[in-house]
Amino acid sequence: MIDKAVIDKALKALLASAALIGLSVGSAHAYLPEGKTFRERAGSAASLTMADVASDPAAQALKIQIATPEGKESFLEKRDRAAMAEFYAERDYQPVWLVDGKYTPAALKVMDRIAAASEDGLDPAAYHLPPRTIGASVPAGPDVSAAAEATLSRALLLYARQAYAGRVDPASLGKLVTIKPLLPDPIEVLGTVSASADPVAAVASFNPPHPGYAKLRTALAAARAAQTGPAPTPVPDGKAMKLGMSDPRVPLLRARLGLPAADAAAADANLYDNTVAEAVAKFQAVKGLKADGVAGGNTLAFLNGEGKDKTAEIIANMERWRWLPRDLGDFHVEVNIPEFEVRVFNDGKVVHQTRVVTGKVTNQTPIFSDEMESIVVNPSWNVPASITMKEMLPAIRRDPSYLSRQGYQVLASVNGKFRPVDPGMVDWSNVSAGKIQIRQPPGDDNALGSIKFLFPNQHSVYLHDTPSKSLFSKDVRAFSHGCVRVQNPLEFADVLLAYEGGWTSQRLRKMIGGKESWVNLPKHIPIHLVYFTAFVDDNGRLETRPDIYGYEARVEKALGL
Repeated sequence: MIDKAVIDKALKALLASAALIGLSVGSAHAYLPEGKTFRERAGSAASLTMADVASDPAAQALKIQIATPEGKESFLEKRDRAAMAEFYAERDYQPVWLVDGKYTPAALKVMDRIAAASEDGLDPAAYHLPPRTIGASVPAGPDVSAAAEATLSRALLLYARQAYAGRVDPASLGKLVTIKPLLPDPIEVLGTVSASADPVAAVASFNPPHPGYAKLRTALAAARAAQTGPAPTPVPDGKAMKLGMSDPRVPLLRARLGLPAADAAAADANLYDNTVAEAVAKFQAVKGLKADGVAGGNTLAFLNGEGKDKTAEIIANMERWRWLPRDLGDFHVEVNIPEFEVRVFNDGKVVHQTRVVTGKVTNQTPIFSDEMESIVVNPSWNVPASITMKEMLPAIRRDPSYLSRQGYQVLASVNGKFRPVDPGMVDWSNVSAGKIQIRQPPGDDNALGSIKFLFPNQHSVYLHDTPSKSLFSKDVRAFSHGCVRVQNPLEFADVLLAYEGGWTSQRLRKMIGGKESWVNLPKHIPIHLVYFTAFVDDNGRLETRPDIYGYEARVEKALGL
């Protein structure tokens, strides 16, 4: 017999937690009668009495179990507990995982799938599953059954949340990471999994649906299986090795490339011959490096990285996939910053790919998702205030003719409006960013080139052309002030405008060299600026790229890897 005072105390605790979070936690229309939310249910607290508690001991025990906090709770834990209260209240506190004191077959499958969370790049130790032995020989009593029921539901909700949205808050990496993962609805989690004919698939579905994630999951299993024996010896740094050179590192380089040792009869076993140069060039091509067959510092860094344990890096990149929208868009643009590449996807297939230049370490390209809305042909460049004050102003003070010679226009604030002025009329020794603007009109030397691609955002970044074409030939292309420079911008524009736009490449090219013109895209195109240092290519090979901004290291640290 359960004491009335205990029940009343538990109910008060439940209502207090609901009042504390002050929100409806789930799809009330699906799980609550008459469309009532948890807030509305809690609002009638005064009318709750013993009569509201289900008559059977199992239901009474479960209601008390859910109503009683396990300890100090985080906001999300309070949210989960309130969701459990809604879900089970609609069921009159009848359990879904244990029936008559024994686990259902579905419950055992759910526990097995959560216990295998390491395969998803998650930590199984975080999900406190109830003992599988409960009710195995003798049906468990109401209190034990209720505790196991609530424990499994809490574990499922935590797994679903971390699988769906990740374990690391993207904002913790810095102010330039403004992507915001969505959280799954906890009531829908409980309802979907408990009612599913395939609970294992239902649990797994909370992980990202993207092929890039699925490939990394496969790569994680392969990396763990390959963790046998010591890592290969790295090739030491030194002078770049070229065709015809003799270097004592060549035998080690041969071994790292999977080449046989030089013939015993060879005059010089340290010779960097055609076989080595060709193997290096092939490796460089696979890694997206300049395939010149020269084993320089950058090539050796990539090669030495091949032998390292990749599990931590794979898991951290799987984490970043969880931050992205579940629906990237049937047709979308993806800029992978550490890879210095932009791709256009249509129905999951890459229909265009080219090199890009991204932000310097001191002027990083932000990470976020948005929608591309328009293209500007023959754009003017309004110089950002930070560049004006930090980079241009010193040059102007040294040489007052600097702006005129470079073809820049100066606008000053006159009666609240910016108007063109003679640069010689400005007191450059005492100027503020809010009173002056510098603009570069369209032209061959314009920093934005002949075209830019706009997706209005809080960071004021965009994709654009550039007159500095030589930078695209470099392996590491972090040179911009934060915007993304595109190697073949007109071809890129052709692909975008052809998407439900009816534009032709000839029509766009006829506009080049004229006045500034805006072209609104007939349909906004999702664009995602992402940061993946590990990914699997089309040939099934795991590829890695340098952690240019240090985000990879920070995510690994936050995950305890």
